[in-house]
Amino acid sequence: MIPEEVILQDPQFKESRLESLYSNFNHLKENPEGLEANVTAWKALLLDAKNKCPDQFRDKVAFDSDSLVDQFSLPSKGLVPKGLNKVIDQLVQERVLVPYSQYQQDKGLLGRVVGWVFGPRYQSGNDDSGQLRKGEHFVISSELSRWSRELGSYLNNNSPLVKDHLLDLASKDLGLSRFDIECCLICLERERKVAVEGPVVRFLDETQQEVQLSPEQVESIATLKYSIYKMTKYNDETEKKVHELEARVREYVKKNQMIRAKSELKIQKALSAKLQKSTQGLENLVLLLYKIEENNNNMLVVKTLESNSKILKSMNEQVGDIASVVQEVREEWGKMDELSEHLGAIAADDSSIDEELELLEKEEREKSEKKEEKSAEPEPHKAYEEPAAVDGAVAESELLERFNKLKLPSKATEEKELENPLPA
Repeated sequence: MIPEEVILQDPQFKESRLESLYSNFNHLKENPEGLEANVTAWKALLLDAKNKCPDQFRDKVAFDSDSLVDQFSLPSKGLVPKGLNKVIDQLVQERVLVPYSQYQQDKGLLGRVVGWVFGPRYQSGNDDSGQLRKGEHFVISSELSRWSRELGSYLNNNSPLVKDHLLDLASKDLGLSRFDIECCLICLERERKVAVEGPVVRFLDETQQEVQLSPEQVESIATLKYSIYKMTKYNDETEKKVHELEARVREYVKKNQMIRAKSELKIQKALSAKLQKSTQGLENLVLLLYKIEENNNNMLVVKTLESNSKILKSMNEQVGDIASVVQEVREEWGKMDELSEHLGAIAADDSSIDEELELLEKEEREKSEKKEEKSAEPEPHKAYEEPAAVDGAVAESELLERFNKLKLPSKATEEKELENPLPA
């Protein structure tokens, strides 16, 4: 049963609407908007509860009509849903759900479309009481697609398998029920992903270059795998019993109950001997399976080499006579070399260009000689040398020295010169 809090926490299932939502909706025939609101609320709750409470449903890919009404009842409020049949009918019409009674009948795509469009509208239960058909399952399209992919991937890694072996493995490893597996196998078989041949399920993969085996060989390998599985399971259980018996024998000896200890010890010895033989048999089966797989791989390698060698042979046949091809290539190369030589021998009349180059060379030579003559002439004496430009304190000291040299003679010297203006 779905926990009541999951239902009551849904914003569409308010306390004020519960009576209407749990009714048979017959009073809403004149109120299409109210009827649509109730159906929409239930559609959302059904799919949401399936995701939130997966453990409350026996099957992963479908709703069970025998338990659906009880699962969504509210015992604390005395409410039982009486309009689920109308909700289911609407989901079937929208192809969100598919009744299993229709799904297992393969009408082909055209037949299914014609049935949806022109066939009678599906009725899942009684409009007054809301009771659903007994023994019916309503397959959820999205969940069926999801789990079919999971099962297909699982089969791809373990194919081929006896169906009973697949049921045991998939229920344990994927958590699928027997009904889930049956639905998924139907889906995969219609999609040409698997082949169900008698008791054997085989995955089909056209992209893999597997060794072609006869149906008898495939069944033999699947049976071998199932035998290994069952013997492994039996050995595990037997070994557990042996350990339990050993513990009981020790306990009886400790309590000095020797008669019971002796009896349990005999059983333990017998089981141990049986376990030893079974383990040896299991070892032989496992080695046989490994040899088959090894041989399968070897044959696959040989087939791959054969196919690729045929490709190489076909490619080499397209090449033709290699020697003649090489000779033709060499002849063509010779023609190209000869053409290049002829083209290199063709030259234009360059006499005018040569004369112009000689003239330019002469002019450059004369310019060079004039420069050399000019550099050989002595430089004219300079009346004075302009002081080189110096920086900072050196320039200032030189200027002061020159200024002192330019000072006028003293006054005594002037007077002496004026007294003797003429030479003696």
